[in-house]
Amino acid sequence: MKKLLSLLLVMIMIVALAVPAYAANDEIIINFPSVWVGTDSKAPYMAQLIENFNAENAGSIKVVVEEQSDYQAARDKLRTTITTGATPDLCIMDTTYDIKGYSEAGKFMDLTPYLEEGWGKDFADGAFDAWSVDGKVYALPFESAIFTPIYNTKIFADIGWDHFPATYDEFFQFCEDAKAKGYNAMGQMAGENAWSSMLWYSLIVEAIGGKDVYANGLQDPAFVQAAEVLKAMYDYTFEGAISAGAGDVNGHWLARDTAIYLNGPWWVANLYKEDNAVDGVLLADDCEVALNPTYEGGKGEGGLVTTVQAFLAAAKQDDPAKEAAVVKFLKYLTDPQHVSELALSSGAMFFVKYEPSPDTNLISQKLTEVANNAEFTILHVNGAFPTAVSTEFPAAVSALVLGEVDAQGFVDQLQLAIDMAE
Repeated sequence: MKKLLSLLLVMIMIVALAVPAYAANDEIIINFPSVWVGTDSKAPYMAQLIENFNAENAGSIKVVVEEQSDYQAARDKLRTTITTGATPDLCIMDTTYDIKGYSEAGKFMDLTPYLEEGWGKDFADGAFDAWSVDGKVYALPFESAIFTPIYNTKIFADIGWDHFPATYDEFFQFCEDAKAKGYNAMGQMAGENAWSSMLWYSLIVEAIGGKDVYANGLQDPAFVQAAEVLKAMYDYTFEGAISAGAGDVNGHWLARDTAIYLNGPWWVANLYKEDNAVDGVLLADDCEVALNPTYEGGKGEGGLVTTVQAFLAAAKQDDPAKEAAVVKFLKYLTDPQHVSELALSSGAMFFVKYEPSPDTNLISQKLTEVANNAEFTILHVNGAFPTAVSTEFPAAVSALVLGEVDAQGFVDQLQLAIDMAE
């Protein structure tokens, strides 16, 4: 009897050692540093989605969100953690990251086998083509974005305009008229990451250089010409733009002292918030979507500036159970029904194929129409070049606007940043 009890005890110990520690009681924890928190338009639905996933998988999987509301600080921290080998279980990245480099270095999970099982059919055709490495997918293009001006029709009418400028010559005539009426024509910012100015620069580059403008790096003359146009725009923005950040640009737009706004589709939800209404009138009611003006002698007519606003990548896992849990959560996030609801609530656009809700707001519908009708697209400048360009861009814009460099010097400064990083 004692021998039998001893044998049973040994067998129980062997089984206990063979089963992962979390299998009995502990949940598999998925660490998720997320910028989709706070005031981000995707924050409310994402929080609910994660709460639902955790409830459905209670006792087995738990997603723990590390809130990071400062986008640039989040980028810097994620680069550091990936470089040092501490890649989070799930990463949100944009085109400023060296995604292919990280993939080639073995930092991310190979998602190809799971996509080939049928999951890949949920994504737009060709979504993975430009970002795969040796035919393998390590990062999912998730949130897409187009960048096209939105303008305040009420302000335009007050200035005496009933249409958006069709050309850049006409655009600067409007700027003069807006300034004479006491309005800022558009928002610019050389502080923080110079996001607004980078987007305007990208639109001008597209209008001048067309679809092949990035073919020879920064050597295309369009980049110098566009820098001259960007500098001229600073005569028609709000005072202090040289040190301004996104909060300043957004604040002036919401204050109705700026006629034209340029940002991604994720910001559309703010146009419909009652908190941003004036005398009960939503900002969206006074807004219209425009196309990028054409440039005389330019090659960009019919083009559109776009980007992958967010990739989803997962850390390479040694534990098959942990890998399966992460993939399960990724599939949950990218489920077409969930994405449709996320698009409705945030105004964002996605690479996942989904049926748009009939309740989608009018501005978002018009942005989708613009995207569908584009003859070609190019990435914005930050997305088209190495990270060194996005890092250097604010300093280069400041130097350009302050007259420390001319347009050629601006481009040279960006090229030098690329050369030094290589």
